[in-house]
Order: sequence, then structure tokens, then C-alpha cells
Amino acid sequence: MSLALSVLPLLLILVAGYALAKSDIIPRTQWDAIETLSFRGLIPATLILAIAQSDLSLERFGGFGLALVGTLAVITGLALSLRLLPNARLGNPAFTSLFQGSIRWNAFVALAAAEQFLSGGLALMAVAIAVLIPLINVTCIVVLAAFGPSKASVSKVLSTLSRNPLVQACVIGLTLNLGGISLPVPLAEAFDMIGRGALGVGLLAVGAGISLRRLTRLDWRVCLGAFMRPVVASCVFVAMGLLLGLSGVQIFAGVLVFAAPAASNGYIVAKQMGGDANLYADIMTWQVVLSLLVLPMWAHILL
Repeated sequence: MSLALSVLPLLLILVAGYALAKSDIIPRTQWDAIETLSFRGLIPATLILAIAQSDLSLERFGGFGLALVGTLAVITGLALSLRLLPNARLGNPAFTSLFQGSIRWNAFVALAAAEQFLSGGLALMAVAIAVLIPLINVTCIVVLAAFGPSKASVSKVLSTLSRNPLVQACVIGLTLNLGGISLPVPLAEAFDMIGRGALGVGLLAVGAGISLRRLTRLDWRVCLGAFMRPVVASCVFVAMGLLLGLSGVQIFAGVLVFAAPAASNGYIVAKQMGGDANLYADIMTWQVVLSLLVLPMWAHILL
């Protein structure tokens, strides 16, 4: 029961975000700014501090990083194979949204869950973000360029990556870490104070974006997309982790990455590059629900 209750704070913050938006206490038009604050300011500060102060040696995290990349490769292959489904009537816009929904992940939810379930979980999430965010962004842009009406050049892919705040934060944190540079105490304390609000604000923004109406919009594409991350991807990572001999804590950290719902920025990318943005939003909404059901189960098994 305690494990089931441990997900309750996450659920309550999501509900609070939904209630604040639905009641118009914070109008929906203002939530874009709140999400931008979290994505471009609060979460990067958390990552810089976590990466700069963590032991990122290959001896400690090499197997974990390998399992992350291996799982991403498997899920990418499975998602690409959806285009080959016979008689599926899966057009390019729907396919690219299914693909994005399968491999993108919401760092807000994963970071908050790591803080809730794992001691030292932020360091593991920092490793996952540093390893996966560049790979995922490149892969999604390439697939959208290949199957959508908007073509992306190599320079556009690199430009998009370089402007991603999470990528920038990872580069800064890794530079500090590998260079043996210690953050001044006042700056580290400031980042720490910012980070305390980052996870809660991020979850509030996720909750504000939930649409109960979307939970009634079910077809085979939504069902397939909803299961790809919380169920299929998390199972693949557990298999990878066991194969590589990872600890239960590391395996569960990877589960948090792959069971977390898709990131909301995929909706914007879908709109800009010819994907089915509404399908992506429907998939993401159902993934939030399934993630909250799956996480206590994996915590019970692995911790």
C-alpha cells in the first residue's frame, strides 16, 4: 500500500495543475509561459547542479547508459515498423505522431518520480537526459523530415539541438564535471533553490495540459501509442537491465525514463512539421494515466 501511496503526491500535483487551469484561476493562455519557465529555466538549473556534482564515471554509469541507448534503439525500431503494418491505413502524419509518442519522454514527470521513489535519483536522471535527449531530438526530426511535408537539413537539426535548453544544461554540467570545476557556493545554493520548485512547477504544467475529453477519444492508434512507452518500453529496459546486470535502483531509474509519458514539446513539433498534433495529444494524455498505474507496480517489483 505504501508503494501505491507513494505515487499519490505526483497525482495530486497533476490534479492541482488541472484544477488551476480548468477553474481559470490561472488561465490556460498563461500556462505556456509557465511551461516555458520550467523548460528553459528551472529544469536546466536542476540538471546543471545534478550533473556538475555527480560521479559520472563509466565504471558507475556505463552499463546504465548502454541500457538506455539499447532500449531507445529497440523502441525506435519497433516504432518505425509501425509504418509497415498491413491494411493499417496509417498515413504519414499519424505515423510520425505515433513515432514521437513512442520515444519522446517527459523529463518533468521522470525527475519528480525519481525524487519521490529513489535516493540519489536526480543523478541517474541527469545521466539519462544527457545521453538520450540529443539522440531523441535528432531521431524525431529526421523521421518527421523523411515522412512529413517539412524537410529538415543537417544544419536545421544541429540548430534545433543547440537551442534545446536541456541539451545546453547537459553541456554546461558536463563541462563543469569533467573539468573539475566546482560551482561557487552561492551559485550552487541558488541552483538548488530553483531546483526545488522545478519539479512541482513542471508537474503542474503537465496537469494543466490534461484534457478529460481526450480520454474518451480512443481508437487503435491511441491505444497502441499509449502502451508503447509505459508498458512496452519499460519492459524492454527491464530486460536490458537484467541482461547487463544493473542494480534494482538503476533498472527502476530506467523504468522511470521509459514509462514516463511523452513530452509536450512533441505536440509543437508535430504542428510545425506536418504531424498529427491532435493524435499526439491524445496519446500523451493516456500515457499520463498509464504511467501512474505502472510506476507503483515496477517499484514493488524492483525496489
